[in-house]
Amino acid sequence: MAEQSLTPENLESYSTEAISNFSKAIEDFADVITEIKSEDANIAVFNSIYVMIDGRKRRLADIANIEAPDDPLNLEVMVYSRDHLEEVINTIKEAGFPAKLKEKNSQFLIVKVPPPSRMQLEEIGDDLIRRTNSLVMRLTKIKTNTGLRIRAAVQNEFIETKIATLATKKIDNNHLKIESEGKFLGVLKRKQILGNYFKSTEKDDELFIKKVNLYLKLNNNLKQTEMIKDEESQNNQPAI
Repeated sequence: MAEQSLTPENLESYSTEAISNFSKAIEDFADVITEIKSEDANIAVFNSIYVMIDGRKRRLADIANIEAPDDPLNLEVMVYSRDHLEEVINTIKEAGFPAKLKEKNSQFLIVKVPPPSRMQLEEIGDDLIRRTNSLVMRLTKIKTNTGLRIRAAVQNEFIETKIATLATKKIDNNHLKIESEGKFLGVLKRKQILGNYFKSTEKDDELFIKKVNLYLKLNNNLKQTEMIKDEESQNNQPAI
């Protein structure tokens, strides 16, 4: 085989795709966990409620949209059909939750719910652990598959060993970086959801725990500083 020149293009052809896939995986993960909130615990309870419609049990989630747009303790239930309003209201009340129409002749209900219990929050925490583990496996699969392709290319003399080594090193470095980011985001979200109920697991790296605690402390200090500045600004405004 004629000696192949070592060029950035040769190297990039075996690493760009892997790095792009790493980035897509962490973006998907971040998008999903960003939407997870403590009020999801109460929404999950409502998703398990069944309403008797025309002699059949129907999941509330199938006949209504449930969300907490403004206040996690005030859920908004939009019933798709007016014909089901009365049954939905009665069923929610029987489940122990006060429910009332948001406005007269509206299909929107406002339902007051208690703060999520520790058990409910821990279920969300467990779900976040599962999602983080899934991300780690997805990243590992990307790295492994790319490694197999690189080894096959070397064996078939498509690329030199030196190029393969450089590409593999670049992929390994990016894999470690993205995996660390994902684990940090997972721990951070669990800490935000669980608060004082947070407990580290065997798979949690203590370094991530320290980083998360530092991040939350700095973020809290920043918020307090901004509040003080706002108060000072309001106090310094001339009276009208």
